[in-house]
Amino acid sequence: METESLYAGIGNIDDKLRMKRKVLIVTINDYILYQPTILNLYDLLEKDFDVTIISFEPKYISKEKDTLRKIIYLKVNPLLTELVNKIDFVANKVFSFLNKIWPGEKYQYLYYNKVLPSVLKKRLGSLSANMVIAVDIPALYVAQQIFGKVHLLSLEIDLQDPFYKKINIHNILSVFIQNSIRFNHLFPGIEMPVFFVQNAPVFNTLTQVEMGKKGFVWAGTLLERFAVLDCINFFKHFPQYRLVLKGGAEKNTLKKITDQFGELVENGTVTINRNYLPADEFIRFLAGFRIGFCFYSWELIRSSFNYSTAPSGKLFMYMAAGVPVIASNIPGFKFVEEYGAGILIDDYKPETIKSAVDRIEKDFEKYAQACFMVADHYSFEKNAAPYIQFLKKGGEA
Repeated sequence: METESLYAGIGNIDDKLRMKRKVLIVTINDYILYQPTILNLYDLLEKDFDVTIISFEPKYISKEKDTLRKIIYLKVNPLLTELVNKIDFVANKVFSFLNKIWPGEKYQYLYYNKVLPSVLKKRLGSLSANMVIAVDIPALYVAQQIFGKVHLLSLEIDLQDPFYKKINIHNILSVFIQNSIRFNHLFPGIEMPVFFVQNAPVFNTLTQVEMGKKGFVWAGTLLERFAVLDCINFFKHFPQYRLVLKGGAEKNTLKKITDQFGELVENGTVTINRNYLPADEFIRFLAGFRIGFCFYSWELIRSSFNYSTAPSGKLFMYMAAGVPVIASNIPGFKFVEEYGAGILIDDYKPETIKSAVDRIEKDFEKYAQACFMVADHYSFEKNAAPYIQFLKKGGEA
């Protein structure tokens, strides 16, 4: 009888697993490890759904793969990749030269706009799902070709994206996005189910020992357009401080760091740590620092609505770790000032950063506690709950 009861229990578990509706989260990018919104959403959905992420083989920022979640990594033929990348390189040079004479549209890379969508479409055609969540416009367009009505998870906004004019707005079941400003920019005057959730981690209160905090940290991808070189320059002028660069790195930026600031790296003023850490471990790592940086280049800010209006994931990681920030003064970062969780600056001059450092250090505990307030308010699980309930009820208005 006990054996029969045991197998009956196992049978019930199998039935429950079989009853879970299938959800696909589809992205055309190859850096899934650095998209915490997708990973956090997967973790919440996985409790009630059979969830699979469709992404591309990581190649550029990092080659690390997530081994904890069900992810299908798509591969592109290496020879095709090499050929198309060479064509893109030459064509972009030609377009850049011609734009100086006859300003016009930017070159649309074949690799991103033809090759990747084609590979993704072919793979999606072999899959079935009860629900599909497409990450950003290119994946939305491809997913609509296969599944018709799908949900949109918006992380990046670019109205110049060639796929933006091709999507079917009426086949968008819902939009998961950071704030109303971004939604209205993407879909002006359109009414549909929309859920506002920031790119923040699930917040768990951490017990911090203030005396254990030391040094400064740059968290996130090392990209020149994120003004990481401007940040490092501060430590050239004020070498009494120490900086840890923590995150994946783009090769060209990494080379510029070593070329321009090799002496700082050699003497230990600047340390480069590219090892990947899961979100919880990453937050614990950040908690050991006193101040964090979150910059974008001013050129990027001026030219990109996307970057000027959306707080980055690393900014919220700092908040969860109780690390006050020095950040770019942009609309997307205004809550830092409103909560008193850091200082927003209008230029990256060493003297400007030093002034911000001094202000934070003067009342460090107050700034650190404000960070926890931000993290609690924007905690992913709390803010995503209405969206999860929406999907559990069928995902349609």
